[in-house]
Amino acid sequence: MSIQDHPRYGPNPVYIFFEAYIQDVIGYLPEDKSASIQSMNIQRVFDTQASDWRAVVKETLHLSDTIDVAILDLWYRNREHFTSESGEYDPVWFSQIFTDEYMKEGSTVDVWPEGALAAAKSRIAQAKSGESK
Repeated sequence: MSIQDHPRYGPNPVYIFFEAYIQDVIGYLPEDKSASIQSMNIQRVFDTQASDWRAVVKETLHLSDTIDVAILDLWYRNREHFTSESGEYDPVWFSQIFTDEYMKEGSTVDVWPEGALAAAKSRIAQAKSGESK
């Protein structure tokens, strides 16, 4: 099946790269996959100024400087919902759900009312400190 025929990615091929970006932010994108995406020269496809594939995705989708905070905050706050039967977090499923929610009309996934961004950063720091123990 080609990407054009895939029901999820055919109409929106950039979703593949956004989902990889999300997986990279949460630390679950294998290095070889990242290198493979970089070698695709997607900046030519999306006609961006950026050359690093992550920056290409940010530029193409007009992502804010706080998108990584939004991704990590939702990952840490909701990770129990993204746990597979084996007890592992499912980063692919999370990245697909995040993409779907982010792309919805009127999405507020990366909208920060007063105090919310600082609270999210605090939750992320707390979650990361709990992982290192």
